[in-house]
Amino acid sequence: MSRRGIVRFSALRGATIALALACASPVPGAIAYGVDSCAYCRMLIADERFAGAALTVKGRTIKFDSIECLVAYLHEHDGARTTASVWVSNFRSPGVMLDASSARFVDLGAGRAPMGRGWIALASPRDAAALGVIDAGAIKHWTDLQ
Repeated sequence: MSRRGIVRFSALRGATIALALACASPVPGAIAYGVDSCAYCRMLIADERFAGAALTVKGRTIKFDSIECLVAYLHEHDGARTTASVWVSNFRSPGVMLDASSARFVDLGAGRAPMGRGWIALASPRDAAALGVIDAGAIKHWTDLQ
């Protein structure tokens, strides 16, 4: 390959990478566990297994200590109009955020989460089965929680 071909290839590769990054869905800013407070209840966000975040259409990250706080906040603040994406922490991989629209949700029962309701997020129904959830009806989608 000639020098000119290498330069063209490099430029094309760089443009392709830049386009891919520009088209990628935006993700929320990181949650500083033990430092950040929940936007809904003002509790300190301490447990990585239950956290959530909403990314506004203007790019601002709103952080929550639990899925129930996230749902309540979006309900009260017209979240459908002002929210670009919603993210929840993967219970089986604490701190790893999942797009809420693709996550699965399970209610562990009262008193099992920071705000007492018990909602957790998982990457797949298989993860729910690994936790002992065998009833497919117990596995919810994001739209079910709204």
